[in-house]
Amino acid sequence: MSAALQTAFRTALLHQGTLVFLLFVLLAIAWVACREMLMARARPRLVTRLAIARAARQAEPAARRVLRIGFGLLWILDGLLQAQPDMAGGLPSGVTEPAAAGSPRWVVDLVTWAGTGWARHPVQAAAAAVWIQLGIGILLVATSSARWSRVAGLVSAGWGAAVWVFGEALGSMLAPGQSWLTGAPGAALFYCAAGSLLALPLAAWRGPRLGRLVLRAGGALLIAYALLQAWPGRGSWQGRLHGRPGPLASAISGMAATRQPAVLHEALSSFSSLVAGHGFAVNLAVVAVLAATGLCLLSGRPAVMRPAAVTAVAVCLAVWVLVQDLGFLGGLGTDPNSMIPQALLLACGLVAVSARPAAEASAAVESPAALTAAEPAAAALSAAEPAAAALSAAEPAAAQSAAAQSAAAQSAAEPAAAQSAAGSPTTRSGAEPRTLPVLQPAASLRGLGVALGSAGTSMVFTLWAVAIVMLGVAPMALAMAR
Repeated sequence: MSAALQTAFRTALLHQGTLVFLLFVLLAIAWVACREMLMARARPRLVTRLAIARAARQAEPAARRVLRIGFGLLWILDGLLQAQPDMAGGLPSGVTEPAAAGSPRWVVDLVTWAGTGWARHPVQAAAAAVWIQLGIGILLVATSSARWSRVAGLVSAGWGAAVWVFGEALGSMLAPGQSWLTGAPGAALFYCAAGSLLALPLAAWRGPRLGRLVLRAGGALLIAYALLQAWPGRGSWQGRLHGRPGPLASAISGMAATRQPAVLHEALSSFSSLVAGHGFAVNLAVVAVLAATGLCLLSGRPAVMRPAAVTAVAVCLAVWVLVQDLGFLGGLGTDPNSMIPQALLLACGLVAVSARPAAEASAAVESPAALTAAEPAAAALSAAEPAAAALSAAEPAAAQSAAAQSAAAQSAAEPAAAQSAAGSPTTRSGAEPRTLPVLQPAASLRGLGVALGSAGTSMVFTLWAVAIVMLGVAPMALAMAR
């Protein structure tokens, strides 16, 4: 790739990054100013409103929090990887086209169409991908609101679907020789699944039911890929074919050839030699582990599913290191590949299955210890209520005084108005003077300031993340439209 394209990409990221930083500074200043004004003018009401909002906010289940923060961090990592200098010009030829190799013609046409659009505007497209993925990640990590986190889940699922179709060629599932070990069915498909789960209402996360469904789906996937791995004629059982390394050994050797630390290179080279020398035994072990783990996850019994989920997560981590080579090394890696997202989904299901039922949770909340812990917050709320009531009681008197002043001003203005009307041309008989609508932007700005000042710090980051996503979407849409 030319140095000029790399320089243009770096310059675009620098300029847009400056804009992103300034947006955050302006949002932070506006939030602090609105908060200080509310504290100075209506501190009791602000304290009461914050306490009520905190009490009304539903606690997020632990499994959902694991999924939201985990995939938020993955999106942030993907955005940083997308900012590598080679991405602007090297992504179509180095990532998307190899992913589509061997797929049906219609899949190749889809990927080629997207790659052509990228090649026409490489700097704008690459920069847009950086900000979209960073924005989604920040939105998932920062937001504590159930509504905004569901919106973030939908955005994550939508962008993940676009990446899975146009960037990963449907995870290369329709290409020959694909394996669960090398990345099938595609990392972006797990991002879509996680986003769809986050878009569900919080009520769906109460209890272990959703966790069992997630683990059962993971078990079905493992069994399907165990059958595919065991299917004869695909080269999975041979460490060597015609004197050359087999498909798995060849894939690992290719990973070992990329730029990486020496420790990883040695580990990959050793495992590649093991696979080439004992291909049948290695494939048998892989098939047995996938099938046994998948059957245990499908059983639906928590006592069996929990150790199976732990085993599946450990296997994912081992494959991520020894086969997928961490997924993002070499300068054109766009994500950590499929094992980390899949491990996060399995961990989410494990936490959800281990959660207490809703009835036990509510009983725990109503226990004496919980009530004792809640007493300070209730006392603070009760202490804030008299001040808020006094403020509310003072408002009618202030309103009456303002009304009296307004009436006096109107009475004083009537003679002048009558004199002006006498000196002006008369209107047509029976016609009333035309009145123009009066806009009141001050009221709208006041309401916006109250809403911003009453919000928490997470809302500031949420608004900033939304602005980052829009900064990425708008240039990409304009470039594609042209």
